[in-house]
Amino acid sequence: MGMAQRRLRAGVAKVDITPDLSKIRIQLGGYGARLNMPPRGIHDPIYARALALEVGSQQAVIVALDHLLVPWSLTRRVAEATGLKPEQLFMSASHTHCAPDAMGLNERMRFPLPGVGTFTPPFLEFTTERVVQAVEQARRSMKPATLHLNAAALPNLNRNRRGRRLVDTTMSVARLDDTRSKPFAALVVYAAHPTIYPHTMMEVSAEFPGVLQNTLERVLGRDGVALYLNGAQGDVSPVADAGKDDHDRVQRYGGLLAQHAQHLLKDAKPASPTLRMRHAQARLPEAQPHPEFQQSAGREYKVPETLLKQIAKEVMPETAPISCLALGDLLLVGFPGEPISSLGLQTREIGHEAGHKYIAPVALVNDWIGYILTRHEYLKGGYEATVSFNGPDAGDAVMQSVREGVRTL
Repeated sequence: MGMAQRRLRAGVAKVDITPDLSKIRIQLGGYGARLNMPPRGIHDPIYARALALEVGSQQAVIVALDHLLVPWSLTRRVAEATGLKPEQLFMSASHTHCAPDAMGLNERMRFPLPGVGTFTPPFLEFTTERVVQAVEQARRSMKPATLHLNAAALPNLNRNRRGRRLVDTTMSVARLDDTRSKPFAALVVYAAHPTIYPHTMMEVSAEFPGVLQNTLERVLGRDGVALYLNGAQGDVSPVADAGKDDHDRVQRYGGLLAQHAQHLLKDAKPASPTLRMRHAQARLPEAQPHPEFQQSAGREYKVPETLLKQIAKEVMPETAPISCLALGDLLLVGFPGEPISSLGLQTREIGHEAGHKYIAPVALVNDWIGYILTRHEYLKGGYEATVSFNGPDAGDAVMQSVREGVRTL
């Protein structure tokens, strides 16, 4: 392959996706206990950040959203409007629990439930338009770039909230520099639930991912964009105990992650500019509510048992995408929901066996099927299991497609 084809071009953009609360009736997502109350105001705005990549004839766009999740209806609309094929769009949500409820973007969610957002067409129109704007701006601003990669374990910053010792402590980063060796884009993957703010926080906020991204962007300078992707966070809490109140804790934790990311980005090593994408569809076992749903999530979300089976069947898709994107030696594996630590670590092994140096499992990419667990953890029950809607073997079905996606990459 000649050098001409191996040139990497990249472009970035950042667009405000905070809805006008007086125009679009939204509710704050993340906690059923808020019972669909609308936000009282904006603490800090939420954004869509896009990184457009091109190597030879290959093109892809990574999008980081300050949202709770990414339903397929949003992915499909954005892909259609931008002409991107499904495998060319890698769109992930940070999982902030203080954004407008992204279930309002989900065409399948047509049930009025007390603790969950209901599909709101104007909200989907608005969000699609803004995300498309970010994608198009990033593609228009593409320029020659060099790629640098790094990863390291960051102990004591996240923990397993299901009482297991197992947790993925790796932070993976990518840095893109222009021809004058000035960095203009940063990508950071790290696993932790943005749940530092409790359900009593009633203002829109990007939470710690917002602090992390904004801090890195100040370092990058004008026009620089930093994208945060959440890792295998299904059973992972942040270790964010320092601070005088919740706002302080959010600032400190986001700032601490930004500090670590900065060191890793500074020491990142040059990587060869290759780009490959692969999309595998996981066939999911039939949708069924977890036997314990009523005792945990049912209580939180106030779902009557009679409606439960019908909701599971209508809200859950029959297949869901596994999105693989390899940028140089970095393999991003996107899950359509929230994978637990053990599945993230398993993904890393699969990637290593396939010869990738850096492997980053990424949560909440391109679609949403709830929590993604091993059979063992599903049968153990608890909150995460009850927000897993395709029975005990859904995790195996997803991992089979991860293997297939990585193998055919």
